[in-house]
This record gives sequence, structure tokens and C-alpha cells, in this order.
Amino acid sequence: MQNYPAFYVFAIALVALFIKTALTSVLQVLSRIKSKRYLLPEDAGLWNIAVVGSESLFVQRCANVQRNDTENVPLFLALALTYVLLGASVQSAQWLFFSYVAIRYLHTVIYLRGVQPWRIVLYLSGMAVCWTIAAFIAGKLLA
Repeated sequence: MQNYPAFYVFAIALVALFIKTALTSVLQVLSRIKSKRYLLPEDAGLWNIAVVGSESLFVQRCANVQRNDTENVPLFLALALTYVLLGASVQSAQWLFFSYVAIRYLHTVIYLRGVQPWRIVLYLSGMAVCWTIAAFIAGKLLA
């Protein structure tokens, strides 16, 4: 990857975001088991309990984090990879990509705890990183 020195930074960010998403999924499953609240008959039947109309609040929060990640992380990854392929410096990629990863980890913790206004502040901070990368890409394309 000599032609793309920032690719390694991208790869680290990609793995870090995968780990965060996977851990959120495991947390959701464990929370669902602990709460013993299942929406699907096959899941409730596994534990020989009745189907319920709604899952626990924490399980719902985990699902919301997962949905939020699927709405936002792929856009970041596409922007980040494009930035790398257009010749991003290692230093700028480190600052931008690691900032985004840290913001998403904090966003997850805040979302799971139900803390506002920090959830929106972190969401907007992540979007600001994405817009910054998009601006760098536009600058490189227009140069």
C-alpha cells in the first residue's frame, strides 16, 4: 500500500468500528436473554416463555444504536476510503478517522444511557467529521 500510506489508518478505523458494532450486538443479545422478553415465538419458545408485545428499553436502545450505525457508519467508510484513495496524508487521516471512531464509541455509550443533549452533540460531531472529509475530497477533485 505504498501508494496509499493512509490506508492502514483506514483499516484500523474499519476494524474498530466493526468491534464496536459487534459488541453492541452481543450486548443486545445478552440483555434480551437477561430480560426474558421476546417478540418472536421461536425465541420465546426456546426458553419456554410467552411472547411479549415489546422488548425491554435497554434492548430497544441497543437496536436503535445498531440502526443508527447502519445509517451512518457506511457513509463514513465510503468517504474515508475515497479520501485515502485520493492521497490523504497519514496525519490528517489519523486525526479525522480516529476522531470519528472515538465519537461513535462515545455516542453508543451515551445512547445506551439515554443522555441528552450529549447524544445529539456527538451525532453532530460525527457528521462534522464526515463533512470535513467530504470537503477535503471536493477540494482534491476540484484542484
